[in-house]
Amino acid sequence: MFHSRHFNCEPVAEGIYVLEAKEQGGAMSNAGLIDMGDHTLIFDTFNTPQAGKDLREAALYFFNQPIKYIINSHWHGDHVRGNQHFMEEIIVSTSTTRELMMKTQPDWLNRMKNLLPNLNEDIFKLNTSLDHEHNESKQQELTSELCYLLEIKESILTLKVTLPQLTFDRKMTLHGSKRSVELLTVGAAHTVCDTILYSPSDSIAFVGDIVAVDNHPLLIDGDPLSWLETLTYMESLKVDLIVPGHGPTTSSHYIQQIKQYINDLIGISKQMILDNDVMDVSHIEIPEPYLHWKFDSIFYRNLEFLTKAANR
Repeated sequence: MFHSRHFNCEPVAEGIYVLEAKEQGGAMSNAGLIDMGDHTLIFDTFNTPQAGKDLREAALYFFNQPIKYIINSHWHGDHVRGNQHFMEEIIVSTSTTRELMMKTQPDWLNRMKNLLPNLNEDIFKLNTSLDHEHNESKQQELTSELCYLLEIKESILTLKVTLPQLTFDRKMTLHGSKRSVELLTVGAAHTVCDTILYSPSDSIAFVGDIVAVDNHPLLIDGDPLSWLETLTYMESLKVDLIVPGHGPTTSSHYIQQIKQYINDLIGISKQMILDNDVMDVSHIEIPEPYLHWKFDSIFYRNLEFLTKAANR
């Protein structure tokens, strides 16, 4: 079995693998490998070039055939920064996603290069803290943080922003000798333009960050009300399996959980506005169904976004 420090490889159907991000690697989000019969298709390319390199090696390991298409689901860096390892293949996205990548990714890289001295200082401090820490739980926490910073440092030093060469606006169908898949633009949801990959013959959909499993989904770059409509549309596809951008593969029933999350946060933000209590969200308790979800800080960023948007 293929091994990477960045992701675990999980078969979900014949000829389809989900590469699920590990906590301490450089992947940060999930990716997918699909055997189209005469070529391989890849969905998303992770957060770092080093994870993207392993992604390419995994595709060749599992299917031993040419890689043809790379799909970028949306513009966020944790789904596209491995693109540079697929310069000879055809990278595909919506035209809006490409424009946003072109606008944001070079700026991110330049900004991070300027912050390298600070990053090196943070890495040094973490190593020092680890040397003096004896609590096992705290050691694990510090180790995870250190691994993340080391992966980010390596990516800053090696990243070459690589944009899609082929764009579409509404729908694109890609055919192979084994299966055909549909790329569907579902409009504003997690971002202003998200793409899902739908394989009718397998009853599977790769949905990027429109669904996050046991993770707080980030609302601030999208449109929560439109997101709810998108989730309803995805339910109409009646697929058996949903591959999220973050977290393990799940059934389509989990879409209801994301709907509930968005509605709950909209309700909390409306109540805060009614109570004239929008200056500080830190006192709000995370609702019980989401207490075990990862990245608590995103819950509070989402609330800030919703209350500010309602007050505009």
